[in-house]
Amino acid sequence: MLSEDAAPCALCDEVRWRPSMTDLDFNDDGVINQTDLEILKSHFNERYSCFVPWDLNADLRCDYRDFYYFAERVPLDHLFRVAAEIPVWNQTNFTIDIRRNGTFILNEYIPPRNATRVITWLRHYTSIEPPKEGDVVCVHYTRDLCKAAFKELGPKSIAWASSGVHAYGIIYTGGDWRDLSNWFIIDPLWQFYGEATDISCAVHETHRIEILLDEGRFGYWAIHLDVDFKRGRVLNPYKAEFRTGSYRE
Repeated sequence: MLSEDAAPCALCDEVRWRPSMTDLDFNDDGVINQTDLEILKSHFNERYSCFVPWDLNADLRCDYRDFYYFAERVPLDHLFRVAAEIPVWNQTNFTIDIRRNGTFILNEYIPPRNATRVITWLRHYTSIEPPKEGDVVCVHYTRDLCKAAFKELGPKSIAWASSGVHAYGIIYTGGDWRDLSNWFIIDPLWQFYGEATDISCAVHETHRIEILLDEGRFGYWAIHLDVDFKRGRVLNPYKAEFRTGSYRE
């Protein structure tokens, strides 16, 4: 794993800035206005041990950097008040917060998982197994898998992975998180368990990963990762609200 000091240099060319406004609606009333700014200002100079909505750059502190993040996206008047309400509904499926020092997020908050233990837990302590009637699609199945793991094993246990045509579970097993060979696919629907780079079918060519952190309004706050499967690289970490929806729970 990279040190915190080495992280910015390692990722500065890979992280893309994707601005969004929906993560600024702190009271979830459907608009971004002065109330949200006051909520942000009320938390100035506070530190956190986990992610919170008003820690906009995910550095575990609410300070002037978060105010600048807000001000860059919401028009303010000469008194630094919100000049106009901004509706947020239906703008995006994600509430996005990019930080350039993404390695810090992963080093601090993603403990490695033992693949054998996770598979044992899955087979012996849950009812998550391939459906007998063929009435469950992979997205529904992965929702159940990730939510069951979140509730029983805690946050950052089994992550959501997608190849673009198939969804399944995946875990980080230690080492350099940017090396895809250090990720292990957990896919009981297809009865496949193995390294993310050692696959026999294109449906497991992982393109993105969502590591669930905390429950949000519509899904889970998650660390989102892009994956370059051909190069075997995991890239571009940022915090987002990932909308998992519900199925059988």
